[in-house]
Amino acid sequence: MPPGDSAEAAERQLARAAEAWLPAPDRAARALILAFLREAEDGGADPIAELRDGTRRWFGARAVAALPAPRRVSAQADSDAIALEPLSPARHPTLWPQRPKRLTDEIFSSWLWRTAVAAGVPPYRFARDVLGTPGNDVDRDVAPATLRRLAQRSGQTFGHLAGGALSETVRVIQETPAGRIEDVLLGDGRFLLNGATSERLGRPRPVLQYCPRCLETDARPHFRRGWRFAHAVVCVDHGCRLHDRCWTCGGAITLLASRVVDARPRCPACDAQLDGAPLVDATRARPRQRALHAMLFYLTARITPEERTVHLDALSGFLSATTSVLRRERSLLGLRASAPDGWFGQPMRAGHAAPLQMLSMGVTFDRLAQTAARRQRRARLRSPGGRAPRGAIPIGPDQPLATR
Repeated sequence: MPPGDSAEAAERQLARAAEAWLPAPDRAARALILAFLREAEDGGADPIAELRDGTRRWFGARAVAALPAPRRVSAQADSDAIALEPLSPARHPTLWPQRPKRLTDEIFSSWLWRTAVAAGVPPYRFARDVLGTPGNDVDRDVAPATLRRLAQRSGQTFGHLAGGALSETVRVIQETPAGRIEDVLLGDGRFLLNGATSERLGRPRPVLQYCPRCLETDARPHFRRGWRFAHAVVCVDHGCRLHDRCWTCGGAITLLASRVVDARPRCPACDAQLDGAPLVDATRARPRQRALHAMLFYLTARITPEERTVHLDALSGFLSATTSVLRRERSLLGLRASAPDGWFGQPMRAGHAAPLQMLSMGVTFDRLAQTAARRQRRARLRSPGGRAPRGAIPIGPDQPLATR
C-alpha cells in the first residue's frame, strides 16, 4: 500500500475511534478528541488501550457499563491450515465515569485528590497511575502534555484545568483579583511555598497551608491555590491563622501521599482529620491581611513590572516563603497601617504614595476607585477644558486618581 494510502487509513481509523468515544453531533468536541488521539499516536502510545485499561483499574466495576463492549468476531478456518481467530478491533476509549471538575480557586493537586476519592482509589495510587511518576510537587512539575491528557479524560478544557497548576511551563491568565495576585507572586518566584530545602531538624518545609474552618464548611472540601503562597497568613473569612502542618503530628501536608479514601482530607502520616484542627484566633491580624491583599492588587493592576519589583523586594524581607506561618503572622502584626513604606518600600512615583497609604489603612480597592472617580469629576469641573490634571494615577477604567 502506498504511504499516502496508509496515512489516510490511519486517519480514518482515528476518526472512527473519536466518534465512538463521543457519538454526538458536536464537531468541535470530536475534533479535539481526534487531535488528542493523533498526538498520542505520534508519541508512540496507544491512547485507546491505555484509557480503557486505566478506567478499569481506577473505577473498577463502575467502568464496565460506560465502556463500549469489544466487537466479537467469529473464528476463521482454512482447510489447509489451523483455525485462526483475528485479533479484536481497537478498543474505544471513554471519559472517566467519575470526573469532578476543578473548582475556580482549587489547586491542581487538590482536584487530583478529589478525583481519586470519587473513583474510590487511594490518592497515592491514582496519582502514580495518571501521572506516571509520584513527583515531589505535582502542582509545579506537571507538564502541559499531562494536563492536556487529563483535561480530555475528565471532560474539562485545558485552560480551566491548567489554571490550578503552578508550573513555569503552563501560564494561564487568572480572571479573579486573587488569581492575578498569585500570578504576579508566582512570576516573582520568592513567595511560593516549596519543599526544596529542609529545616534544621531535617523535616521538609511545608508546601501547603489550610484553614480547618474552610475545609469543614465546604460543600466540596478542597485546597485553595492561594494557600501555596507566603502572603496568605490569615483566613479573612473566619479570622483564624492558617495551618501549615498537621495539627497532631506536625508533618507537612502532602495530599497525594494519602493512602486513605476519604472525602474529608486527612494527614498522610498520622491519619488525623485536618478539618478537626483547632482554630487559632487571628482577628488582630485580619485587617492587615485584608489590607495586604488590597495593596497587592494595586501593585498588580496599577504599577508597572519594573516599579513592582522594588515593592516586592521590600515585601519578601518579612514575608519569606522559607519561614513558618507563625513567624509570618508576627511580621504581619508588626506592620503599621499608617506607614505603607514599611510594607512595600518607598514608591518610585510619588503619585502612588497616597493610594497605597489609603489601602494600608483598610480602604478597599473598590472604595479607592470610587473615591478616585469622585475626585476626578470635581477636578475636571475645575480644570480648563475639562481635562484631567497632570500627574493623575489611574485606578480603574477611566478613573484616574489625582495626586492631590
